[in-house]
Amino acid sequence: MSLTRQLRDEHDRIRRRLREWDDLLVELESGVGTFAALRLKEEVHWVRSEVLPHLDAEESIVFSLLPERAPDASATLRRLSDDHAQLRELIVQLTELAWRRQLGTATNAQAQELLKTLRWRLLDHIAREDGALPPLLLQTLSADEDAELLQRWQEQIASVTSQPVSDPQSPVPSLTLTDLNGRIHAWLDECLLRHLEALTALDLEAAKRWWRKFSDALMAHAQVEDSVALPVYERLGNFPEGGQPSLFDAEHKGIERMLRSLTQRLESLSPDDPSLRRRIVVNLDRYTLFRHLIEHHTLREQNIFYPLLDEKVDADEKERIKAALQNAIPPDFVR
Repeated sequence: MSLTRQLRDEHDRIRRRLREWDDLLVELESGVGTFAALRLKEEVHWVRSEVLPHLDAEESIVFSLLPERAPDASATLRRLSDDHAQLRELIVQLTELAWRRQLGTATNAQAQELLKTLRWRLLDHIAREDGALPPLLLQTLSADEDAELLQRWQEQIASVTSQPVSDPQSPVPSLTLTDLNGRIHAWLDECLLRHLEALTALDLEAAKRWWRKFSDALMAHAQVEDSVALPVYERLGNFPEGGQPSLFDAEHKGIERMLRSLTQRLESLSPDDPSLRRRIVVNLDRYTLFRHLIEHHTLREQNIFYPLLDEKVDADEKERIKAALQNAIPPDFVR
């Protein structure tokens, strides 16, 4: 491994993640609000925990060295430094917008435009670095220097990524119950969308696999809320409009009923059925209704249920709820 290889590997990982923004941009364009807002916040977390440390390492290890070693490349290095300043400003704007989008004071269109701008600027910058930095590093570093700088790079990245990411632009601290629930629901919705993608592709095996993953995780999450979080919430009293405990309980029961109904319909499908495509098409409206039901329930949890727990419950009780929620997360939960 060399420093040049490290740079290229990290650039490749960033490119792959940015390609995944296509799905988020489609959701923002479609106007599906709650889950798009949660995913937007997750992408901000990724940018702050992965992209910013990468920029920091480049500046402290590469940009600080090359001007002296390669004075002829000073104009190129200034351009790269200017790129970093612009990217940092865009990241600050995206962090603030993601929070305002969750509160409903920013629009999907604004989020979509800023995501597109940041992605384009970041991809353009990476391409510029890939053309400029590897030749300069190869020309100016000895093997020992390269090994030393690579070690410094890896240590710096490890020291940053092993720590929780602070988010100075967001009024909500990291790892609150509200944030944890948002991450879980964003992942659940991703599983549901993967199921629908497989189903509409007539891949019943994959569709059933994603549905089992989704339904098992959803019910485990709801069970924890009913048995651990809801009793604590009920003791708070003085509930705002739309925040009565009975409403959350009723929504869980409604979601469970629809889940059972959709499970039965899915299990009845056969790849040998000549009418398979039509059977799937006529069921799509039920999935839309189901997803909207979960979306509205998630919105109520994110705006009322968990913020009240975060605000009014003592630290030990919050840690107990958090631990129960985390223990219900499947091993392959990501983000």
